[in-house]
Order: sequence, then C-alpha cells, then structure tokens
Amino acid sequence: MQLSAEQKQIIAHEDGHAKVIAVAGAGKTTTLALFIERRLQMGQNPRRMLVIMYNKSAQLDFNDKLKSLMPAVPLPRVRTFHALGLKIYQSLIEEGVLSPFKEELISQSEQEFILWRLLQQHANKQTAQEILQDKKKWLDPMMSFMENVKASLEPAELVFKQGDLPQHCAFFAKVFHAYEDWRQQNCRIGFADMLYDPCTLFSRRPDVAARFADHMDWVLVDEYQDINPIQQFLLQTLAGVRAQVMVIGDPDQTIYEFRGSSAQFMLKYFDDHFNNVCRYTLSTTFRYGHDVAMLSNQLILQNKQRENVICVAAAENSRSEVSLHRHADYAQKTISIIKQALIDKQPQDIAVLFRLWGMSAPLELALLQEDIPYQMSHQSWVLQRLELQPMMMLLEMAAGAFTERSERSRYQGWLTFLTFPAMKIKRSDLQTVARQLARCSAENSQHEVMPAFANLPLPAISKWQSQQLENRLSLVKLATHKRLMGFQLANAYIRETDFYKGVADSAFSKQQVDDRLATVQGFVRFIARLNLSAADTFHYLQQLAQKRASQDKRQGVVLSSIHRAKGLQWPVVILPGLSSHFYPYRNEGELQKSASVESERRLFYVAMTRCIEQLHLVAPSNDPQQASALAPSQEQSEFIHSMAIEDILKVQQAAQQGQAELALSRRVLASVQKYLDKMQWPLTLQVRVPQKPQPNTTPQIKSKSLADAVPLALEYVEHSKFGKGCIQQQTARHWHVLFDDGQMRVLDKEIASTMLRWL
Repeated sequence: MQLSAEQKQIIAHEDGHAKVIAVAGAGKTTTLALFIERRLQMGQNPRRMLVIMYNKSAQLDFNDKLKSLMPAVPLPRVRTFHALGLKIYQSLIEEGVLSPFKEELISQSEQEFILWRLLQQHANKQTAQEILQDKKKWLDPMMSFMENVKASLEPAELVFKQGDLPQHCAFFAKVFHAYEDWRQQNCRIGFADMLYDPCTLFSRRPDVAARFADHMDWVLVDEYQDINPIQQFLLQTLAGVRAQVMVIGDPDQTIYEFRGSSAQFMLKYFDDHFNNVCRYTLSTTFRYGHDVAMLSNQLILQNKQRENVICVAAAENSRSEVSLHRHADYAQKTISIIKQALIDKQPQDIAVLFRLWGMSAPLELALLQEDIPYQMSHQSWVLQRLELQPMMMLLEMAAGAFTERSERSRYQGWLTFLTFPAMKIKRSDLQTVARQLARCSAENSQHEVMPAFANLPLPAISKWQSQQLENRLSLVKLATHKRLMGFQLANAYIRETDFYKGVADSAFSKQQVDDRLATVQGFVRFIARLNLSAADTFHYLQQLAQKRASQDKRQGVVLSSIHRAKGLQWPVVILPGLSSHFYPYRNEGELQKSASVESERRLFYVAMTRCIEQLHLVAPSNDPQQASALAPSQEQSEFIHSMAIEDILKVQQAAQQGQAELALSRRVLASVQKYLDKMQWPLTLQVRVPQKPQPNTTPQIKSKSLADAVPLALEYVEHSKFGKGCIQQQTARHWHVLFDDGQMRVLDKEIASTMLRWL
C-alpha cells in the first residue's frame, strides 16, 4: 500500500493529543487503522485503546478494516458514542446509581404521540386547539427542541432562551420536563437518552464521573466535526488526564448544526481543552480528479470559519469529468443525464442529490415512466406523500374507483381531503362529515360519490364554515366531468382550496412549505405533460405505482438528500435544481431560523465531493425561450457563479498541454495559485481583463419595489463596509445585492458606485 507523506506522518505520531484535518476522500480511516496497527506492534494494550465512530455503519466498516489488516490479533474496542453511552448506563445501573429501564427503546412514533399529548396539556386553550388540528406544525419544532436539549447539558429553559423559537413556544420547556417525568415513571429510555442520562449524572456527580476517567491510553475519534456538546463532554470525561486523544475530521463538512454540531469544536474547542495539540493534515484526496478538487476549493475558500487547508487530487486519480448543464426543467435534464450514464454504468453507480426531498417528485415519476429503477432512504415515494393525497383522491373519483375502497379507507380519504389544507372548522366536526361521506360513497352510484350538499347532515357549524365546506366538496362534482384533463382538476383543487396559502399556514418552517410545494408543483408539471383526461391520468399513475411496488427498493439509481449522502461516494453524482431558491437555502419561518450562508456552502461542498468520475451540475437556463408555464424561469445559484466553472476547467488542460500562461478572472486567482503551488505545475496566471460594459442607453425608469426590478446576469462585488456580495437584480437607480452575511441590501447607484469593487 502506497502512502502519502502526510499519512506516514500521522501514522508515526508518538505522543500527545493530535488533530487531523482530512479533506473528502483522503483515506482517513485507512490512516487511522494503520496508526492503530503501529501502536499495537509497539506493544500497546488494545484494551486501553478506544475508537469512537460516528454511526453504526461506520463502526462495522472500521471493525472489518481492522480485522482484515490484523487477522487473529486482539483489537481495540470500536464503538459509537451512543453504544458507549449505553455500556456506561448499564454499569451505572449495576452500581445502583441509575435506575433500571425497560429493554424496549422508545420509538419515534411513540415519542411523537407522548409529546403531542403533553403539548396540548401544557399549552393555553387556543394553542391547544391549534396543536390538535395541526399536529405536525407543533410536533416537529418540539422534537427539534428536545433534541437540542439532549445534545447539551444546559437546562431546557436556558436552551430555549438561547435558541430561536418565538416566545409563545416557551411552554416547550414545561413539556420537556413533563416528558422526562413520564420517562422516569415508566422506566423508559430513547436513543438520545443513552448519552443524556449518564452524562447528566456525571455533570451532577463528578465523583461518579471520575470512576470512568483515565482508563484509556488512547482515545481516537472519527468524524469529529459532527460532534455535539454532550459527546464532547463524554470524551473529556473518559479521557481524563491520562488518555492521549486523536481526532480526525473536516470542519468544511460540518453539516449537522441542527443536531448541535459546530465547526468550532474542531477549529477551537479541542485545542482549548486538550493542550499542546499536534496538528496534521490529510490534504490529498484519492476520490476525484483535479477539476472537482479545484472547483470545491474555489467554493469553500469563500468561507471564513475554516482551517487553512486546500485539497489536491492525487496524481494517480482518474480525471473527474465536470459538466454544467443549463436547462429550465431540471427533472427532464437529469433523466437525459441518467440515461446517458447507464450506457456504461450500473444504476446504483449513479446518485442524484437534493437540497429538499420535494425536489425529487418529478424525477421519481419520470424514472418510473422510463422504467429506470431507483432507491431512496427514509422518505416515502412521491405518490404516497400527504400533500398529494387530496388530488389523488379526486383523480380516483374521476376514474370511478373511489367507491371500490373499504368504508374505513374511504373515511381516511375524506378526512385527509377535508383537513388538508386546513379549514377553520373543528377536526371533530370534519370527522363527523367524513363518516357521513364514507357511508354515502358506498350507497351511491360509481360517479355519485356524495349526495347533494343540501341533503348532507352537518354538525352545528356557522354559515361561513358551511360555505367553506361546500366549496371544498364542489371539487368532487367537478371531478366527474369526463372532458376534464387531469392537470386541470389538480389546478382547480389548488386554486379553490387556496392550497399554497393553506400549506404555508399549516407548516412550522419554510423548509416544510417548500418541500410540499416542490412535490405538488413537480407532480402537476408531470401530469400536465401527460395531457390525459382525469380518469386516464389516474389509471396511468396507478401503472406507475405498480411499477414502483415491483421494484427492489434497495437497488437502482440513488435518490438522496445531501445530508444523508455524507460519508458516501458514487462514480456519477448529479446535483439538479441549482437555483437561487435552493442554494443557498434560507429556511426562515415562524418557528425556525435560517441557516447561515457558510453552512449552506459547506453542504454544497459535501454534495460536490461525493463524486468519483462524473459531476453533473444542473442549473436553470438563461435562455428565456426555454421557460414556460411548466418550467418557469429561475435564477441560477450564486454558488455556481462564484465557482467560475469555465475558468477553473481550463487550468488542468492548460497545465497538461504545457502552456506557460493562462488568463483567468480575478476571483479565482487565489485558489488556483494555491493549487498550482501544491501541485508544482509550471503555469503562470494572469488576470483576464474584462470587457468594459457598454454605456447604458436604457431610458430612466422609476422603480417602486423589488417586483419592478430588472433581472440581470449575476455579478460579484465587494463593498467597503458590507464585504462581498452578489448583485441579484437592478433598476435604473438601485442595485439589489445579496451579501455573504445573508442580508439583501438595496444600494443607491450614485452613492454606492464609489464604495464597490467589481470582482
């Protein structure tokens, strides 16, 4: 096995704490395994070495690596943080310090039910009614709040105070304490409690914590950038003053901030606690070629919260092909890329990574249409998603198939139809109506799935509520029109229910809204292309559902969120939908704060660096002729603009052809020069002089709002006060600039022109 000089240096580390900054694909697990092998060969007792991996899959893979490297040799223990916490928990029970718990862990669904009930109990009357009617809006932020409390050792009240939830959610702290009381009374623990309970005890009882410290000579932690405060506390407790600690990770890949992770653990906190830290780097990637390495460097070097490390590709790596595609419809373009890749690749060698799950909807339907199998983790497939069920039910009624359901299934269908999006009617009243309709659906003929509204026995509701209900149910009558097209019925439903506003009102975050809207919009675009009657649309979708049911869900093209793709790699990676709406994504909402631009940039960096051979970037088209009602025009992501892809892709070619000089735009010179220096490529860079803009002969137009602004090609500038930013739109008088701090500022051209530097 040929090792790099950086790997050899880490393997030879003798004593003291160490921090290893490892870029994506740098062979860090191999380096860690070889370090362990050397220590064991030098006589290290394996029982005094502890290896901590981030998750179960990584733990099993690393165990296998150690066994293959050192067969028939006693090996150190390899655990996840949670498995380690559970082992300590069991020891504390044996000592009588913690109470025993029932073997069955609290499932997520059970936890959600208990929390939903406690939310209603501890909220005021008005909020309790809203929680009853809109479970998900309140349950998701409560679950997130609980996860944040259990990722720290701070009191729930302090976590709330330091967080971003609005004041009317302050009762979440009471719900947390009530849930903990329920746990103790029922002797139950969940996954997070494997760490939370013993660490909470350690923080109260230093004497107990001391009994678990100083047993190890070495503690080695992989994926350290993903650590959270409670895991850091456990690491410090176990290490004590005796253990030497080595951590490996990449702060540029810190993407789990919503779980309590922070790049600062690796950038600062480790050095603050563990003194005299030796710093190593693994800066050579063995995964992808020079083009991807330079592009990802150009992207991530714009972040300020990072280590000064630049990634280079190993000389023996295959060349990674990077393609920037511009197309108004990302799903259609992605399908064509997949079909081309399947000529010489297996489906499972291709991964499509999304910022939001809803973006996958039109692609899933198109893959089924093309008979291309696909696999997804965690997420339900498109036609099963809640936001599509009312439209699917209307299409089912149009086809005369709804009456074939059981009465219970009809009731569930009617209840979903009446409650999503929510009407201002009590859920109990809508349940009564749904039961009546479920019975009537069986008694009436195939196309008369409900009686006339006037004959429907209704609960005691107001005249206004009755009108709302009648308007909703009128869509059922519309569905029976034989000439109505499927997409027309879907659009009528969206219009008559004020669907988009209803989804926004019922969601706790912008991400939940955008997820659902992306699913619905992708679905409607797909059935509009079918251009079939409502009945035929339903039958066609049923055929696709049968195809999906027959597929092996563990085989096929991989569809994944970027978060779930971390730590994985594929020969072909496709990143679709690279618009300004999704990259960077600003998840602002009533109960949630937007992630920083730096955090979003790290996420995009992780996505790019999953590829081995091919990276396909699918951005919106600048061609207005491609835009249509089915694929409206969008602006490309500022990340695409900032990478200056065309410039970067010239560098390797110029170096290989032996060019002496290369002219590039100013904004890429710094990152490319660093790469040339590390690779020792004899290429001199020059600044490409941009063409002077033509004088503006456009008549002066007074613009009153951003809606009046004229779109333009993205341009980067640096303001003397606000720093770097990207001009998103301009009017005759103003520039609308999105700065790197996430703020959109409107600048007067006359005043700001002397304060701007064009990049």
